[in-house]
Amino acid sequence: MEQDTSTPRSMTDVLTELGVPVTAEGKARARKRLNDADASRDHSERAAFLAQLRQRPAAA
Repeated sequence: MEQDTSTPRSMTDVLTELGVPVTAEGKARARKRLNDADASRDHSERAAFLAQLRQRPAAA
């Protein structure tokens, strides 16, 4: 199944069409949660972990 990308729609438009109420306050809370989650990630540790995984032999 392919997504129709011929008409750009915002996430707010998509959620509204699905019947999900979207408020400015809710969007601000979601944005804060995403920013907090990103700030709590250790990007260098993640990169090191992925590099370690890539060095392992592939499962048969």
